[in-house]
Amino acid sequence: MDNRVLFGVMCIIFNSIGVPCFMQGQVKTGILRIVLGIVTCGVIEIINLVKGIILGVQVLNMSDEEYESKKGTLSSGIPA
Repeated sequence: MDNRVLFGVMCIIFNSIGVPCFMQGQVKTGILRIVLGIVTCGVIEIINLVKGIILGVQVLNMSDEEYESKKGTLSSGIPA
């Protein structure tokens, strides 16, 4: 349960800068999210913030079994 709650909260708060990507082991995606945020002057970060809130609420509403089965396939919301 702790991993699910932590991941959901991190999605809600820090999805715009790629923290959930790093938590899932997707380092290239996390770095890409940071670079795209800088290059687009924050437009991508705003989109990722909204997607992160949606994903975070979905994760927090999942049961532990659902989270474990979908853990590797959860979309972190990068629009690229």
